[in-house]
Amino acid sequence: MRAVHIISWIARVALMVTLVLGLLFWIAQMSLISLHILFGLLGVLSLLVLGMVAVFTRGLRLLGVGSIAYALIVLAFGLTQDMILEGNLYWLTQAAHLLVGIGAMAVALVIDKRYRHLKLASLEEKREGKLKIA
Repeated sequence: MRAVHIISWIARVALMVTLVLGLLFWIAQMSLISLHILFGLLGVLSLLVLGMVAVFTRGLRLLGVGSIAYALIVLAFGLTQDMILEGNLYWLTQAAHLLVGIGAMAVALVIDKRYRHLKLASLEEKREGKLKIA
């Protein structure tokens, strides 16, 4: 349970740093693209790991498959965003990329919360079962 919580924190912090670096690039024209990509990859990889854990957890399988697909979309969108819209409409691509990144943070949080809820419910059921036997 702790490992999932730690990986969730890594994903959310890495994606938050990615968000800040992206905003610095977008607003202040600071060229920190390499760091932005590095932290984005760390966040996406963490989301993929969370998705894999969820796929193998009963009650989270659909969320796990969805998060893996979402992580791949985030990765593909991030690496190809320069080719989607060019010129005056490029800001639309940047705004969409921003929203997709925020969504990735939310997915990591949802997986963490639901995983912990399922595990705590499972522990309570085991405790109640032992009390009834004794």
